[in-house]
Amino acid sequence: MVLLNRRFLNASFKHTANLVLLFTSVLCFNQVAAIDLTGFTTASTTYKIDTFTNCSALWSVTFSVPLSGEGDVERFREYIQNFTASKPEFLEPFRALILQLVEQASNMTGRNMSATYFDVTAAVISTATISRGTITYRFLWTGFLEGAADTLYMGDVFEGGLYLYENDSIAVYPPAGYRADFASPKPDASNGAIVWHGPMNFPSGEPSIEFISMETRLHIEFEGEELTEGDRAIIQGRVEPPMAIPVQITYTRPDGRTSSQTVASSELGLFALQIELDEPGGWMVQASWEGNEEYLGSESGEIALSVRSAQNPYALVATVSLLAALATALMVWFRGRRPTAKDIPPPPEDDEEKVLALLSSSGGQIFQKDVCRILGFSKSKTTAILNSLEAKGKIVKEKRGRRYLVKLAA
Repeated sequence: MVLLNRRFLNASFKHTANLVLLFTSVLCFNQVAAIDLTGFTTASTTYKIDTFTNCSALWSVTFSVPLSGEGDVERFREYIQNFTASKPEFLEPFRALILQLVEQASNMTGRNMSATYFDVTAAVISTATISRGTITYRFLWTGFLEGAADTLYMGDVFEGGLYLYENDSIAVYPPAGYRADFASPKPDASNGAIVWHGPMNFPSGEPSIEFISMETRLHIEFEGEELTEGDRAIIQGRVEPPMAIPVQITYTRPDGRTSSQTVASSELGLFALQIELDEPGGWMVQASWEGNEEYLGSESGEIALSVRSAQNPYALVATVSLLAALATALMVWFRGRRPTAKDIPPPPEDDEEKVLALLSSSGGQIFQKDVCRILGFSKSKTTAILNSLEAKGKIVKEKRGRRYLVKLAA
């Protein structure tokens, strides 16, 4: 049986070499139409190539023989037992051959390549209609693809081309998040995997496939300065790569209510939407889309909008102060004495009180730069006041990009 195993291995190497051999001047093998392994004949050879975004590829080369009846199945199971015990004898010659071929490919393309994680397994696979004996060799080919980022390419390693025999096939699986944008020659199937069936004689540099990233990116921005309750904010955005798609704009009001509108981007990937700001306070806006058969969905980062009340904040402060003074006067009156000047509190003169009154009039939150602008404080003075209020637990500050959103403490 050991002799038979080696005969099967040698024949398999001839078949494998015709696929992975990159220089016909290095080695030359002839097609093996059948393998004399205690009566078994070759049914098919399948080459499966799983490609990855780091340009590596996991190769799986499976040799399959048909098993007719329980006698064949039992005989192949005995073969597997001997195969398992002699696994290094199968794997080492295969490993040496692949290392040589990958080195030649690296020299030819000028790219760093290596072959690692070699393995070989044997199994009986049974279906409702047929049983097959299989031997599968695997290894990881680093640097198999060329390119980077949005585009990856397969094909330059096949210098001199390759040949698929009758009943053979090769299936290439795109990297995660990529799809095949071009394949040559025209594949027999391209739904998920790109598949070619033999017999087929590929010319030099083929089979070749160009993979493009299905990833998309959404960007939004707001062009404007001060926003007041009742204004309309124009949200502008773009899609990368440029394409015409439905984009959903989601905005959250200061009270937590969320609304969405859908806008179509142009073929240049540009879109815009007006949002009516019907409530003062902090608004959050984000764009997203679900994706399609060719591209993956994505969402933009959030942008914050600070909307001040339509009422003048100074007038509101004065009104609050006046009401407080009147309430005090009435309390004194009902106590049976006339109010004096000291019984009526003046409008807030303390800077911290001014900031707290401004926050109350702005829906409980406002950007720090707007505090400077509205109250006329310097940046350093504003920072000192806010730090003092935060230390007293009266406010909290949240960083939003390069700005700080100031909120009344709960």
